[in-house]
Amino acid sequence: MIFDSRINGIPCKIEVTDYQPYIPMRVTGPGFGDADPPEDEYFEYNVLDRRGRPAPWLERYMNPDVDERLLSEFREILRKQILEPA
Repeated sequence: MIFDSRINGIPCKIEVTDYQPYIPMRVTGPGFGDADPPEDEYFEYNVLDRRGRPAPWLERYMNPDVDERLLSEFREILRKQILEPA
């Protein structure tokens, strides 16, 4: 999936290459070891310019706050797709 965003105020595209939502722990039985451990949310992406070409020069503006904002934008897009299927 590719969506439009901004990094440091610069318009760009974000190409999501891998995503896995958080998976809570699951108990599968009463005995020791009868559980699947929780798995953290995983979000991997590439930053592209407005024409869809790799934009490594924008990566110097990346920080944890930008990562979290991009993840939030992606979650919102997924939520809209679920609520408003095409």
